Amino acid sequence: MIDFQEVINAINAASKIAIYTHKNPDGDAIGSAFALKLALLSLGKLADVYLENNDSVKLFPFTKDTDAIPTLKGVRIAEIDCDLRICVDCADKARLGVKEKNFTGDTIAIDHHISHVEFAGLTILDREAAACGEIIYSLIRALGVEITADLADNLYMAIVSDTGGFKYPAVTPETLRIAADLIEKGTNFSEISRDIFDIHSMAYLNLTKIAIDKITLYCDGKIAVLTVDNADFTAAGISEESADRIVDLPRNIGGVEVSVYVRRRKDGEIKMSLRSNGDINVSEIAQKFGGGGHIRAAGFETKNEDVVDEVIELLRRSLPQNELVVGRDDELHS
Repeated sequence: MIDFQEVINAINAASKIAIYTHKNPDGDAIGSAFALKLALLSLGKLADVYLENNDSVKLFPFTKDTDAIPTLKGVRIAEIDCDLRICVDCADKARLGVKEKNFTGDTIAIDHHISHVEFAGLTILDREAAACGEIIYSLIRALGVEITADLADNLYMAIVSDTGGFKYPAVTPETLRIAADLIEKGTNFSEISRDIFDIHSMAYLNLTKIAIDKITLYCDGKIAVLTVDNADFTAAGISEESADRIVDLPRNIGGVEVSVYVRRRKDGEIKMSLRSNGDINVSEIAQKFGGGGHIRAAGFETKNEDVVDEVIELLRRSLPQNELVVGRDDELHS
């Protein structure tokens, strides 16, 4: 049971509250942030979510916000005027991106990442939670806020997206109990799940066709690597942000124990996402390159051109000894 009393005291003492997520927010970050916003507004607080890129919300059409934009004398509250700042689903301060410099003063971090590095004045960390949305749900209950259907939509989106539709090992009985309560509260659970996992644009399918031919298998098919660049996104007619679900493509190949999704960007930056289907702790590997995340889902960004080979070697050595295979298989073709 998490003790939220210090957080509740800080919220009660504040009048204008800024809410942040990590850059390039996923469904858990967006759902957690906007659920918290609705809860704070219901308490009479002025609150808003400040994203690095406001277009991120468009990727999650079931996000429920409010038409009542927080105002002070007819003007939307300025981020700089907020007297409390709360960050959700963020493992370290650098992940705030351009918002890092604004995360000052009285600050709270609410997170569930195993690689979390404390950076706020007050931290609520539950590494056992399957999603940050679980923690926000508990906080909202502790605040005495009624969970409306809109709140339930945000929370359900947060939890279902970060658990892969409740199929990841981090799911607990409590996760399912919370989901059941949100369904009772009126969340549009079937449409949210369908939008997150089943519906794809034609541009996304175009990228999938390109990506299949760019998957390479290593170690007798135990490791799968997908590398794409800006030209691939352009050819498919989709942005990198809108194609985040492609990360699971190499992971879903039968026999793959760990996958690597590599994005090479124009500025020379390489973004790498690691996914594990077994016992390999990809968070430990990501931390070696300044990143982090969960045991089975982690990532980092770098400009080290040798990083792909280095990561593959680390993954190879992480395989059980009787599964170590030297060399590279042919590329996988459709």
